[in-house]
Amino acid sequence: MSRSRPLGSAHRGTAAFLIQRLSSLYLGAFTVYLLVCLLVGPAPDYAGWTEYFGSTAVRLAWTLFIGSLLAHAWTGLRSIYLDYIHPTGLRFAVSTLTAFGLIALAIWAVQILFGGRA
Repeated sequence: MSRSRPLGSAHRGTAAFLIQRLSSLYLGAFTVYLLVCLLVGPAPDYAGWTEYFGSTAVRLAWTLFIGSLLAHAWTGLRSIYLDYIHPTGLRFAVSTLTAFGLIALAIWAVQILFGGRA
């Protein structure tokens, strides 16, 4: 009688794969939308930008864009770190610095989009 070893999780890496693919779809679609708006519409001045970002839907779309960008960056960089940085301590340090940097960027983006004028 032969014993077979368990193969482990068949879904290992599925979450990272889905995050990368879904975030890239949103990033691409939003970038095309933004380029079309900028190319078709008149050149916005300060009042135009203020009116544009005054809409809650626009702020939420930009928040989703920035969130997708940060999730996409984190997932991609994490994969690179796991593949190419072999000392565990160094990988942990680099991952931690990256995480803090991305969190700082997220806080900054929320302040810009929802904090009003400084």
